[in-house]
Amino acid sequence: MLVDRIILKANKKFSNSITPWATSNCNDLVQLADKNLDIISIDSLLIFNQNQILTQDVSDLRVQFDKLQKPILHIDINGTLSVGISNLELWIERNKCRSILILGADDLVNNINLERFLQSIN
Repeated sequence: MLVDRIILKANKKFSNSITPWATSNCNDLVQLADKNLDIISIDSLLIFNQNQILTQDVSDLRVQFDKLQKPILHIDINGTLSVGISNLELWIERNKCRSILILGADDLVNNINLERFLQSIN
């Protein structure tokens, strides 16, 4: 899943937990504070969640991306692994995603399915 740029929110448990994976799947990894997020320059949003539950800050960013008609994908890490991976690969290819903001709640780091999902992505 090599993309040009992956953007993570700085100083978040979720971001810190996926940093090694993100580094190996992009040419440029950027960690930004909330106040420095420029969603105009980001072309897509990938949201990891469990059981379709979103935190308020993730939901707010999702609304902003939706208003700008930018591609958004939700991955439920408690869902079927092969379906999630196929959806992600097709989404990146179909939308020509080059710069992806990846979000997830901090409590996802305690879910074993997150690591299993990330290890299964090429």
